[in-house]
Amino acid sequence: MKKVVVIGAGIAGLSAAIYAQRSGFDVTLCEQHFIAGGMCTSWKRKGYLFEGAVHWLTGSSKKTTLYQVWKETGALNDDIKVLLEDPFYAIDHEGQILYLYRDINKTIKQLIAVSPKDKKKLCRLAKDVKAFSNVQMPVYDIKDVKTENPKRMGFGTLIKMMPALPVLSKIGKISCKEYIEQIENPGIRRLLNVVPGDFSAVSLIATLATRNIGDGGYPEGGSLAMTDRMVKTFEGLSGKLLLKTKVKKINVGNGIVTGITLDNSAGGSDFLPADAVIVTQETINAARQLFDIPLDPWVNELCENTKPMVCTFISVGIKAEIPQMPIPAWELKEPVTYAGETITEIGFNNYNGYDYSPKGCTTLTTAFMGDTYDFWKKAKDEGRYDEEKCALAKQIERVICERFPQAIGNIEVIDVATPLTYERYTGAYHGSWMSVAAPGEKMKSWPAYLKNARGVFFAGHRMMSPGGLPVAVFTGRQAAQMVCRHFDAVFR
Repeated sequence: MKKVVVIGAGIAGLSAAIYAQRSGFDVTLCEQHFIAGGMCTSWKRKGYLFEGAVHWLTGSSKKTTLYQVWKETGALNDDIKVLLEDPFYAIDHEGQILYLYRDINKTIKQLIAVSPKDKKKLCRLAKDVKAFSNVQMPVYDIKDVKTENPKRMGFGTLIKMMPALPVLSKIGKISCKEYIEQIENPGIRRLLNVVPGDFSAVSLIATLATRNIGDGGYPEGGSLAMTDRMVKTFEGLSGKLLLKTKVKKINVGNGIVTGITLDNSAGGSDFLPADAVIVTQETINAARQLFDIPLDPWVNELCENTKPMVCTFISVGIKAEIPQMPIPAWELKEPVTYAGETITEIGFNNYNGYDYSPKGCTTLTTAFMGDTYDFWKKAKDEGRYDEEKCALAKQIERVICERFPQAIGNIEVIDVATPLTYERYTGAYHGSWMSVAAPGEKMKSWPAYLKNARGVFFAGHRMMSPGGLPVAVFTGRQAAQMVCRHFDAVFR
């Protein structure tokens, strides 16, 4: 039986390991952290569970093609409850609450009532969203692989996606900010600011379209439960998961992979032989750290041209109930400043209806988007890291207590996870889980194998733009198919 080593037990690694093990290979999955999941994770502080990844999941609807992949990997099954929160976002604009509903028609009807002068542009928005409602991430087999249940992109699927093509051509070259600024009403512009402004406007329309078709729900138990189900699926197939196992090097001899070298606790190293290696660790850092051979040009291009999507993630545990869901984002009386950034508006995810906090308490999270990695790295190097985190936490405490008087004196924990936090636990470049999908930029899909190191394959969120969990689980499947094709095995 051929031995396959998978590096990294995030979503891509778990997906690759499950499919490869099911296809008849002897798979060992190596993970540097003490739990699997990678960027798809949650953590506890003082009795509060903070959801650090899955806020809504593409492919959570059984109507989508991606659902089958989540099901095959064990992440989802027909018994897992998926919460479809509706409305899913809200803002407080000068005392008026505006909502984003899953039904785009309901959203637009509300917004036209608020701003009749924007009716034409809002109707255009609705048409764009509906045109994208039949666009799904396709699930297909790679060329020349033998499969037990072939998946091809059918002509019917392409026909359904055709209405989106003219919209894609029209809005693909402008940013979300430019698209939103066509609307006159400032409150509506704020409401639609759910995707970073420098992203392509396609990101906004696709996000709204996902909700419009009943997808993008929150699976019961969130990130930790989902990855735990995938781990159990892999181990149930007799796969081997090695936690707290850091890979030092991928060994290649005469152009063929021979195995990996592991760091051990004594400071030495151990060799683990392999007939194939699937790298799902962050591609950029893996390329820089795990190889001592020249890499294919596509790897260097990926490393040089990736613009990482990064955030500073803040979690709050309050010994008081804040029942409002969703909490409308509000404009701050006094801005929050950190890392050279100024935050004038804030919103929180509220997990009051979940079993994520002690009885009578509330769990809140928010994320400040922007690549502040260099700021936090400098603060760490200069010994100011904890001080800067504390300063940010105090500002968060202030804005929460201003908005919710019941929180005064009852905030039990404020946890600040910086890009360095994510980097430390996952090895992700700048602590990033996606790449910025800039206006006019074509969607990229990288080869995911090396010509001068046969038997080495790649998977993960960098393999297809813009990344995220759907790309991770799909490219894990693809990498397992590449292994099957390499050894002329049947993919299952």
